[in-house]
Amino acid sequence: MKKIINVTICIFSLFSIKAFSQDISETDFFCCSVNDIYKTSTDINKYEDSLEKESSNSTPDIINIEADETFRDEREQITILQGDTKIVRGSETIQSELTNVLQLEDRARMSGNVRYENEGLQITSPYAEYNTRSSRTDFLSPKYKYPELEISGKAHYGVRLKNKKVFLKNSTYTTCDLLNPDWNLIGSSTELDFENGIGKSRDVFVTVKGVPVFYSPYMQFSLDDQRKTGFLVPDFSGSWVKGPDVITPFYWSIAPNMDMLIRPGYIQERGSKLESTYRYLNQNFIGTMYFSFLDDDSEYKGSGKNTRDNSDRYNFYFKHEHTFANNLKIDLLYDKFSDKDYFDDFGSGISDSSTSYRTRHAKLEYDFNGWSIRSRFMGYQTFDKNLNSSSQPYDILPEVNIHKRVDQSFVNYDLNLNIAEWDHVSKVDGTRADVQIGIDRTFFAKGISIKPRFKLQHTTYDLDKQSAGLTSSPSKTIPIFSLDNEMTLSKQIGDSSLVHQIKPRIFYLYSGEEDQSDIPIFDTGVNEFTYSQLFRDNSFSGYDRNNDTNQLTLSLSSGFYSIEESRELFSASIGQIFYFEDRNVSLDNSSVSRRANSNIVAELEYKPFLNTSFKSTFMYDRKAVSQKTQKNIHTFQYKGKGNNVFNASYRYRKNDIEQGDLSFAWGLSDRLNILGRWNYDFKNNLSANNSGDIETLAGLEYESCCWKARLVHRRFKIDENSFEKDIQFQIMLKGFTDVGTPLGDLISNSIKGYIDKEY
Repeated sequence: MKKIINVTICIFSLFSIKAFSQDISETDFFCCSVNDIYKTSTDINKYEDSLEKESSNSTPDIINIEADETFRDEREQITILQGDTKIVRGSETIQSELTNVLQLEDRARMSGNVRYENEGLQITSPYAEYNTRSSRTDFLSPKYKYPELEISGKAHYGVRLKNKKVFLKNSTYTTCDLLNPDWNLIGSSTELDFENGIGKSRDVFVTVKGVPVFYSPYMQFSLDDQRKTGFLVPDFSGSWVKGPDVITPFYWSIAPNMDMLIRPGYIQERGSKLESTYRYLNQNFIGTMYFSFLDDDSEYKGSGKNTRDNSDRYNFYFKHEHTFANNLKIDLLYDKFSDKDYFDDFGSGISDSSTSYRTRHAKLEYDFNGWSIRSRFMGYQTFDKNLNSSSQPYDILPEVNIHKRVDQSFVNYDLNLNIAEWDHVSKVDGTRADVQIGIDRTFFAKGISIKPRFKLQHTTYDLDKQSAGLTSSPSKTIPIFSLDNEMTLSKQIGDSSLVHQIKPRIFYLYSGEEDQSDIPIFDTGVNEFTYSQLFRDNSFSGYDRNNDTNQLTLSLSSGFYSIEESRELFSASIGQIFYFEDRNVSLDNSSVSRRANSNIVAELEYKPFLNTSFKSTFMYDRKAVSQKTQKNIHTFQYKGKGNNVFNASYRYRKNDIEQGDLSFAWGLSDRLNILGRWNYDFKNNLSANNSGDIETLAGLEYESCCWKARLVHRRFKIDENSFEKDIQFQIMLKGFTDVGTPLGDLISNSIKGYIDKEY
C-alpha cells in the first residue's frame, strides 16, 4: 500500500519528510551520480532573468507525495522515493520510478520514465529536477505534447516554469505525429508561452520530410487561436508565370476589438508593394479599412496602357456597419482605385475583370412601430475601358424609401413611398417620387386560398436635361388589380411515408395603360421571364415602367414529399400567361409583341438522395417557326463524403447564351484530391484567338493530419480577346503558417459545393 504525505512548503522553511522503516545513509543513490543540470543550463542565459524572477515571486503551495517505498538519510538530509512515485502540487503532477528529495537544496531529482502533466501540457523525460520552492522543473532530453492544441516536439534540454512557460534547447516543434512528423520547426533555443499562446525560436529551420525549406534567425508563431502582435512567417506567393512575390507581414493586435495587418512585399515583375488591413469590432459596429500601394509599377509603365502622369497603382477600401439600440442601422462603403486596369492586374480572376464599376454607398435603415425607413446615397467609379459616358450608371443623391404594412383580421393595408435624386454626367436626370397604396385579404377554405389585391401606383418626376419636345415633369398613375387562387390536393401513397401533392393555380392580373414614353429610365429593366414571374404584378423592375396588361395565368405543380425524411423528393411545375388585350408599354418605347399568350415555362427538381440533386428550367415557344426552345437551364450536383463533389450544368438562351460548366473535387485516396473546372461558351468558339473557353482549372490537393498542399493551373478570360493563365501553389502547415497564394476562395468559387476547411 502506497504511503501518502501532505507537506506545506513556505518560502522561508526547509523541505522535510518523516523518515520511514530504515536508515540507508550508505546507499549509493542513482541521482547522485548524475551531473547537476542546474549547473549545466547556463547556455540559456538569455532566459535567466525570467527564471530568477519566477523563483523569487513564487507563493506557498501544498505538496502531496505518493510512493511505494520511502527511505530517509538523516545525515545527508535526503529522502528516497522508490517504485511508482508521484508529486502533486496544484495542477502539477510528476511521476517517476525513483525520486531523491534533497531537503537542503529544495530539490527533487527524478529518474526513470519521468512523466509531467500540468493544465494540458505533457512532458516525458529520462531525468528531471524539480524545485520545490518555485515549481521550476528541468528536464534532460524531454518530449512534450499538448493534445488540446495538437502540438508536440522534443529537445536536448528543457525548463518548465510555474508561469506556464517552457524553455527548450535544440528543440523541435510540430503539429504532426511526433514519431514521424511530416514537418518540423527546429530551433537552437525556443520559448513556449502557453499562457499567452506565443512561441519564440532562434536560429530556426523549417523542414518538410526532413528537408530544410526555410531559415530565419528569429521567428515568432502562435500556439493557439489567440491574437498576438508580431511578425508573421514570410509569405511567398505569386506564380511560375509572373514570378515570385515575397511579403513579410506584421500583425498588430491593437486592442481586443481591433487589429491591423501590414504586408510590405516585393513583386518581381512590378516592384515594391505595401498592403494594410485595419479591422475593428464592437457590440454595435464592425468595420474594415484596406489600402494597397504599388510604387511605380515597372510592368504597367511599359505596357502602353498607362495614360496618367505616373505609374503608381493603388486601391483604398473602407466599409463600416453600425447598429444602434433603437433599430437604427448605418452601412458605409467607399472604394477607390488608381486606374482602369487595376483589377485586371490584381483582381482575383474573372469576377473582378468582368465587372464594369465599383460601388460606393451610404445606407440608413430604421424600423419603428411597423414602419420601415430605408435611405441611401450611391456612387460609382467605373473602370471598364470600353464604357462611354452615356453607359455609366446613375449616382443616387439620395434615395429614401418608407414602407408600412398593417395586417388586420378583415383586410390588410400597405403603403410604400420612394423618393430619389438621380444624377448623371450626360443623360437626363432629376427627382423621382413614387407612392403605392395597396389593400388585400386572403380567404381560406379546405385546401383552397383566394387572395384579391388592389394597388394604386403614382409616379412623378422633376427632370433636368430632358430631351427637346418632352415635358420636364412627366407622371403616371396606374391602377393594379390581381386575384390569386390556389388549391392544394394531397394523398398519401399506400402505407408508405410518401405524400403526393397537386397544386393548380389561377392568377388574374389587370394593370392600367398609360403613355410612359416621356419618362426616362433610371433604374428599370425587364425582369427575366421565369416561373415565378408568372405571378408578379409588373414585368419590369424598378419604378420607371409599369406594364399594361389584362391577363390570366394558369399553372400546375406536382410533387412528392417524404414524411419520414421531412423533405421534398420531386417537384414539377408548368405555367403560361394568356393575354386578353394587346400590350403597348415597352422599356425603350419600341413595339411590343401582340401575342395572345406567353411562352410556356416549367421547372423541375429531383432529389433522390440527400447528396444528389437535379434541377431544370425550360421556356418553350410552341408558335416559333424554328428553335421552339427559348431557354433551358440544367444543373446536376453530387456531394459525397468529405469534399467529394461533382457539378454539371448547361445554360441556353436563344440568340444569346449557350454555355456548359463541369467542375469537381474528388479524392483519389484518403489524402490526395484532384480539382477541375471547365466553363465553355459554345456560341463563341470560332476564332483561333477565342476558343470558347471561359475558365479552365486543374489542380491537386494533398492533405495529411498536419499539413496541406495545393497546386492549381488556371486559364480564364479577362475580356473578349484576352486570357490570363497562371500556376499557383499553397502549402499550409497546420497551426503554424501558410506559404504561397491563398487558394481556398478561388477553388470554392470555381467548384460549387467545395468547402475550404480551416487548417
